[in-house]
Amino acid sequence: MHIIGVLNGKGGVGKTTLTACLGVRASEDRDAHIAVVDLDPSSSFAEWYARRGSPDNPELYRGVDRASDAVEALQLTSPYTHLFLDGPPNSILLTEDAVRVCTLVLIPIRASGLDIGSSRDTIHMCQDYGTACLMVINAKGTHDGRLVEEARALLKSWKVPVADTVIAHRLQFINAMTTGKTGPEKDAKAAAEIDDLWGEVKAALRKAARGRP
Repeated sequence: MHIIGVLNGKGGVGKTTLTACLGVRASEDRDAHIAVVDLDPSSSFAEWYARRGSPDNPELYRGVDRASDAVEALQLTSPYTHLFLDGPPNSILLTEDAVRVCTLVLIPIRASGLDIGSSRDTIHMCQDYGTACLMVINAKGTHDGRLVEEARALLKSWKVPVADTVIAHRLQFINAMTTGKTGPEKDAKAAAEIDDLWGEVKAALRKAARGRP
C-alpha cells in the first residue's frame, strides 16, 4: 500500500481539493482501490465525500484521528492500493505523525514567498524522517508566471523536488467540490493537469518505495 500525504501546515493551499482530485484520478487506474483519511478537524473532505454519495472508490476510511493509527490498522488486512492523507492546517503533531508513515508527501503551495516560507516546517519534517516529498505549485494565477519561476528556483536551491506540473487556478476546481465532483470531471484542461500530476506522483512513489525500508 502506497501512503500519500497531502500535507502543509499552512491553510488555504488546496490540500483537500488536491486530495479529492488525485484520489478520484487514482481510482480510475486498473485494479486500484483508494482510501482517504481526513485529518482536518473541519472535515472538508468528509463533507465532499458525503455529497459525492459515499462511494467505495475512493473510500473514506473512518474511525481514526491519526495517520499512524490508520496505517497500523490497514497494514494487517488492507484492501487498498493507495491511502491518501488529507492533512490538517496548524497542527505540527498530526502533520509530523503523518510524515513519519508516508511513502511520499505532496506539499501544495501557492507561488508566493509567504507560502514557501510557511512550508519549511513540513519540508524539514520530511528531511528529518527521510520521507520523499514533492512540492506542487497550486492555484497558479493568469499573471503568476514569474512568481512560479522564482518559486521553482528557490525550492531547487534548497534541493527540494518540485513537480513539473503546475495546477492553474480554475473556478471548476472550486465549484465542483460543492457538488461532490472534482475539477477534472468538469473541465478538460483541469483533467489534463491532474493526469500529468498523477503520472509524476506515481513515478515519485516508485522511486520512494525503493528507497524506504
